Amino acid sequence: MKKGIYPFLFWAMLIFYLFLLIDLLFLSRGEYRSINLIPFETIRSYIRVDDGIRTKSVDVNVWGNVLMFVPAGIYLMIFKERAIKSFIVICGLSLGAEIIQYIFAIGASDIDDLILNSLGGLIGILIYLLLERILKNGHRVRKLITVASALVGVPVLFISILVSIANW
Repeated sequence: MKKGIYPFLFWAMLIFYLFLLIDLLFLSRGEYRSINLIPFETIRSYIRVDDGIRTKSVDVNVWGNVLMFVPAGIYLMIFKERAIKSFIVICGLSLGAEIIQYIFAIGASDIDDLILNSLGGLIGILIYLLLERILKNGHRVRKLITVASALVGVPVLFISILVSIANW
């Protein structure tokens, strides 16, 4: 990208996303340790809950884990531009996060999180590839991703700041 607003927005949104990801994965967790190595067990337990708020539990856990890694897939494609390599990096990052959570007792280490995070990264990779196919130009794809990131990221940044101030 050339000099101007787009590179600034791109890097600002990428850095904000990384800080948000680190916060969600490591800093906003309670001090406990658990591990689940049975695939789909946690997802199945959320689906089986019959307490009147089942949908909210499934939404937060399942969709949160998927959506959290969609930008990672997109950003990795911008830098690596190879889908398989990007997907392997996503899986490695997710596995690394689960291992760190277990070692430092900052949450539940769960194979389902690894599966859902990897799925989110794969969706991000596919979004990038679809945009590249439609726009036929990597520069236009990066520009569109930058604008879309800013449209989503700037309001999230302001809400995060307001929530931090309110909880301070």
